[in-house]
Amino acid sequence: MFSLELLQAISDWQRGGNASQKARRGIALKEAAKDLPETFKKISSNCYRQIAMDNSSVWNIGTKYQLSETISSWTTSLEVAKQFKGGVPPKGYQGVIFKISPIDELEVIVNLQELFECNEFKDAIEEHKDKICGFHSGIGKYGNSQLEAVISTEYLKLETLFAWGGYTSPESELAEIYFGHIASEDELRIFRDLMNQAGHKCGAYWLTTADAVQRVSEKLKVHGERLSEIKKKQENA
Repeated sequence: MFSLELLQAISDWQRGGNASQKARRGIALKEAAKDLPETFKKISSNCYRQIAMDNSSVWNIGTKYQLSETISSWTTSLEVAKQFKGGVPPKGYQGVIFKISPIDELEVIVNLQELFECNEFKDAIEEHKDKICGFHSGIGKYGNSQLEAVISTEYLKLETLFAWGGYTSPESELAEIYFGHIASEDELRIFRDLMNQAGHKCGAYWLTTADAVQRVSEKLKVHGERLSEIKKKQENA
């Protein structure tokens, strides 16, 4: 059931690569996994995907977002998604996390997390690892660390947008706002303790508060509708 062809396709997929490589490897993985039992081709929990967008991509979301690759990696762990590629993308890019659920209409190519929890699959890896090209930079390196599911979808609805990545002001500026004057070293320590007690920290963070995410999404929806109207007028001009 777990052939060398399947193991090679999974390992190649986990190695990543540029856009064209990912596309080829996604197609190869889909073909290699087509005969797997259904238990390995469905998701039973929410899945998350972090994406770094430039400004034009953000404002063009509108009511849905078109993925650059149809077959893409998702994770069942929100924490894995938050920490992907170092966490919140650097300034100049907008970090977003999308969330999809088992009730969404999705084509699951293969649930790698389920595979890696199967003893027969782990035995197959051990048996064939010396024959898998690039083993130590693929399946041998990542294994089940990303709790991954490979899913095929072209668009993501705006409703699946779960979190925004951003940055707070520097600690000294926030402390000045809190105390009403430039904070001393002792006051900075007090402020730091208060932030820790409240579960907050300065620097990069993920905004996951449902109401706040919804407000941003509504603004994007309005902007997207305006862009559509402008494009229609240009086409009809």
